Amino acid sequence: MTGENGVLRAHTRVFDGRSDRDRRRSRAYRIVAALAGGVLALAGALGAMIPAAAAPTVTYADAISGLVLSTDSGSGELGQWNTVHISGKWAVPDGAQAGETFGMTLPAEFSRQAAGDFEIADPETGAVLANCHVSAGQGPDVVCTLTSEVAGLEEVGGTFWMQARASQSTSSETVSFDLGDTIEIVDLPGSGGIVPESPAEQEEPYKYGGATATDGLLKWTVGVPSGHVDGGAFTIADTLDGGLDDHHYTGEMILRQSRVQDGARTGEWTSVDPARYEMDFADDGLSFRLAARGLPTSGYAYELIYYTQADGAVDEGDVFGNHAIVNTIETKATYTVRETGGGDGSGVMYTDFSITKVLTGAQAAAVRDAEYTIRYVVKGSDAPATTVTVPVGQAVRSARAPLGSTFVIEEIDLPVIDGVEWGDWSITGDGVVDAGDGTYEVTPGTSAGVVLTLTNIANVVPTPTPTPTPTPTPTPTPTPTPTPTPVPVPAPSPTATPTPTATPTPSATPTVTPVPTMTPVSKPSVTPAAPTGGELAITGGDSGLSLLPIAGVLLIGGAIAAGVSVKRRAGASRR
Repeated sequence: MTGENGVLRAHTRVFDGRSDRDRRRSRAYRIVAALAGGVLALAGALGAMIPAAAAPTVTYADAISGLVLSTDSGSGELGQWNTVHISGKWAVPDGAQAGETFGMTLPAEFSRQAAGDFEIADPETGAVLANCHVSAGQGPDVVCTLTSEVAGLEEVGGTFWMQARASQSTSSETVSFDLGDTIEIVDLPGSGGIVPESPAEQEEPYKYGGATATDGLLKWTVGVPSGHVDGGAFTIADTLDGGLDDHHYTGEMILRQSRVQDGARTGEWTSVDPARYEMDFADDGLSFRLAARGLPTSGYAYELIYYTQADGAVDEGDVFGNHAIVNTIETKATYTVRETGGGDGSGVMYTDFSITKVLTGAQAAAVRDAEYTIRYVVKGSDAPATTVTVPVGQAVRSARAPLGSTFVIEEIDLPVIDGVEWGDWSITGDGVVDAGDGTYEVTPGTSAGVVLTLTNIANVVPTPTPTPTPTPTPTPTPTPTPTPTPVPVPAPSPTATPTPTATPTPSATPTVTPVPTMTPVSKPSVTPAAPTGGELAITGGDSGLSLLPIAGVLLIGGAIAAGVSVKRRAGASRR
């Protein structure tokens, strides 16, 4: 029997207060232990034949449903002594409390060699919602007890599975589970019901092992077919396998026999007188040897049952093994620790918020009877928004949402009332956050929800002060920009174009008039008179003539331009 994660759960210890080595070294103790072990094993075998008890009394009958059976391999027929896998659903009503129970009774065809326990836990949180106990024997009861983890949860339920042994054969294709108030008929896997164990005796020695109800205590069986009993005697040498998980012999064992006829077992297993065999354990505790003698020479098959104890904690997946030599033939077996039951479950815890309208401001009394409305959604939900009217001073509760949900709330459609000017509105309460977009968010921390307050400020509409008409500022007449008097640009003095000298036309040879010889005279001193227009002022000197320009007249060399008269001043020579 194992619990969560395949850990074999502790119930009792066989040899409290003594070391294993002390026990192994005490031959007398080993013989007593063998006898005691025989009694224990026989009691277990007889316990498996006890008829099933009535259905257990539980708080919630019919909490289990949807049962399905399968073989340990998942397919094929179910044979007698094969392991059967049982799975189903479970659910308890809202308001279920810690300590309350639900369960069922297995069919009479199924049994448990030992009682066992398993847990039903929430796969997300790991919280254990129920502890289940399976009784030993034929048609065992299963009773699951709720824990405090269900407090405040609704829709509590889940699935479970467990193992049992198909210990009785049947030709029926179905078996019956007692769920409390109802009987559920369930199909057996494969066809042909539970196929009876073959009575044929095995030809060769065999070995197998399995768990018991005690933490880490393993049960091993070595089979000796009747054909391997030589003159009423045989030997078994057993050794623990190295390289696997560590365990040691406890010293408990029993040898039993069954009648065989024509190659088939015809009787039940019964204990052999311990005087017919003896055991000897090696000093290292890793092996033992059994020698049986004085047995019937034929007609019986034998099985040796003994136990080992794991040296440490046992976890799912641990592997233990040993091998035996029957006379000269070796047989071996291993046992892998696996869970024999388990389940999962969950529930939903809901929460909500309540909200109350509060008015402040000078016009609060005037707007008390108006209608106010909020709209909210559950963040991340596909559900449409919910609109709720919130009267002044009266709390209104929202719809419920799973605990951990975030409500997004906003006020909409504030009433338009003459003489009222609304100020900013706000929502306050434990954990409220202003989302900054006109909405507020809150995530209640418990199933009790959260209390919110919606506050509005009703102000008086202010009387508008008329704005005086501003006196217009005259636009100044622009002063014309005076036109600047142009600065006269002096006309350039024209450059006189020289008159070309005419080419003289040949004429008759002129008569030459002799020029009289001029008697030089001294140059008078002349004071020039003011020139008049069109005249040239001439001054005399030793060197000849000097010309003063008169505007508009150009003198070239010492000649006077054509067409200009020259007056000789007093004192000049005449021709």
